Amino acid sequence: MENIGLTVERNIQSGEMGMIVAKMVKAAEGLAALTKATLSKIGGDETLYEIAPGYSHRASGAYYDDTGNSDGWQKEVYEAAREIMRTNGLRTIYDVGCGSGYKLINILGEYDTIGIDLPQTIDVVKTRYSDRKWLTASFDDTNLPNADLVICSDVIEHVDDPDALMHFIVNCAKDWIVISTPDRDLIYRHRLLNKSYYGPPDNPSHIREWTMPEFRRYVEPFVKIERHAITNHEQATQMLIARRERDKP
Repeated sequence: MENIGLTVERNIQSGEMGMIVAKMVKAAEGLAALTKATLSKIGGDETLYEIAPGYSHRASGAYYDDTGNSDGWQKEVYEAAREIMRTNGLRTIYDVGCGSGYKLINILGEYDTIGIDLPQTIDVVKTRYSDRKWLTASFDDTNLPNADLVICSDVIEHVDDPDALMHFIVNCAKDWIVISTPDRDLIYRHRLLNKSYYGPPDNPSHIREWTMPEFRRYVEPFVKIERHAITNHEQATQMLIARRERDKP
């Protein structure tokens, strides 16, 4: 029994040592990423999409299949869009990157909605909600009629070219725009010197992630920002409500 007890104790100690070593490695990786980012900033390196110099953007993201989800994420973003619709007596909505369509139908279903997404996603939602309007469109499509409100919830972090997405959103919007994306500061708030803070993101379907100040700086040239806030702290959701300005690019 004594030998068994010693073996168990050694295994526990070995496991604890392994955890300590893993944490030390992660901290060292984080410190290296911080050093690289700091040197890039000092060296005057250019920002990309207003994200700090030294950040590593993923070359391309893995496809994220959202068709099995309901309203576990960004529910409050769609509820904010519904409040805008009701307050202003609006009628038409585009949901760019509509995913499963669940939130669009169950929160905004009283309005004239069109969900826009990739072909493999639209094929699913067309079958699931056959009485609603669904569309596959490229970002350079300028022939869509304007909608009173365009919502784009947690999509921009998945997109190779966010400039193309922003131009598409602005071109589609008659007035109101609601955009959400994760806040990088909150995503990694529990991880000291985590290298993913400096990119690429932990989530393999995310190409990049913005802090709140970065995201505001990035979006400001496209629209007039009315509100920018954290809507779900635990899920690290930042939401931006804006209006189209006709003299914007």
